[in-house]
Parts: sequence; structure tokens; C-alpha cells
Amino acid sequence: MASNGATTSAKPKTIRRKIEIKKVEQKSRRHVTFSKRKLGLFNKLTELSILCHAETALIVTSQNGKLYSCGYPDADAVIRRYLTGASPQCGSKRKQQELTESLRLEYEASQNHLLEEKTRLQEIKEESEKNSFGFSSWWNHSIEDMSLDNLEQFKSSLEGLKLNLVAAVQNEKLAVVQNDKFNCEFPPLPLAVVPPPQLPNSLIQRLSEHQVHDYWNSGGDGIDYLPFKFPRSSFAHY
Repeated sequence: MASNGATTSAKPKTIRRKIEIKKVEQKSRRHVTFSKRKLGLFNKLTELSILCHAETALIVTSQNGKLYSCGYPDADAVIRRYLTGASPQCGSKRKQQELTESLRLEYEASQNHLLEEKTRLQEIKEESEKNSFGFSSWWNHSIEDMSLDNLEQFKSSLEGLKLNLVAAVQNEKLAVVQNDKFNCEFPPLPLAVVPPPQLPNSLIQRLSEHQVHDYWNSGGDGIDYLPFKFPRSSFAHY
């Protein structure tokens, strides 16, 4: 029974999918593939030269006819030796060893720097996925490499994202309309109330009570004003 349970709990091994080697039809992707594979070839050639102290040369021609070369100690020297069949000079052996050691140190430093950059890039991706609520887990994938189930899931995610965006836009428009309607029904209050103008004192002294009342009723200074009474002693001398 224990053996059956162990067999049942064992996880199946992941089978690597074999990638078919064929020409990349899309021109933009072809340029990207060429750059990546060319850099990979040059790295492998450099490793072979440094680790095995081998003289190597590699020439790559792009689809635009541009030549790229890489070699140790020099691509031209290796090709010239191959064409002429000449042996390397004995006096340059020590220089080659020094150059090899220097290149080895540079190679190790570049590998360490590359590892640090990869670690930093992975941390940035993880932080980006946390801040984007998981959208980047499917958003950045190429649909050309997806299976049918993944395409259906990708389509559903896009449709859900579209509905959320439409709902957000509609809510924003509704909020703007309600805000405008509220402003129309309840206009803002004035910042200050201007008091009615005061009657000049010289005019008060020269007018009687009825004349003052007629002055305001006739629209004096453009503002109607309530009638008021003066003490009769103020008009005794008239």
C-alpha cells in the first residue's frame, strides 16, 4: 500500500516541447532572432577560447549583407593562418597567455554583472506584477506561442478588461452629469452682501420726512428703501 501511495503522489516529469527549426516569416521577429542568436554564438565562441585556450574565428552575415566577426586572439589572424597554413609565432605565446588571462577575468566580471542584472530584472518583474494586480502575467505573452486553451483564456481576460473599462468610463460620465445638475439646482452663494447705500447727511438735513420717503420711492440711487421717521425736532426750523 505504501508503494502505491508513493507512486500516486509522485509528480510526472515535465516533457520539454521540441521546437521546430524553420525560417521566421515575420521580418521584425527575424531581426530580433538574428541578434539574439548571434550574441549567443559569440558568447559560446568566447567561452571556448578562454576555457580551452583555443584560437577561434567566426563570421556571420545578416540578411542585409552586413558582416559580423568574432575570434581569438583575432579573427583576421586566425583566418589568415587558416588560408596560409602558417604556424603561430613563438614569441607571441606569452602575450597570448597574458591576453587570455585578461580576457578570462573580463569574462568572469561580465558574467557576474549579467547575473546581477538578471536578478534585478526578475525583482522588477515581480514588483510590477504585484502593482498591476496580475495583469502582466498574461498581458506580455505572445499569442503566437499560445495553445487553444490559453487563447480562450486570453480572450476572456481581454473581454473582462474591456467591460471594466467601459463601466469605469460610464461611471465617470455619470458623476460629471450629476455634478453639473447639482450646480444648476443649487448655485453657489455670493461671497459678500453689499449693503444699501447711505443717504448723504447734507441731504438729510435739507429734506423733510415726506421728501426723504419720496426720494427713496422714486428710485434714488437705483435702490428702494423702507421709509423711516426723523424726530420732529429735527425739522422744527423749516
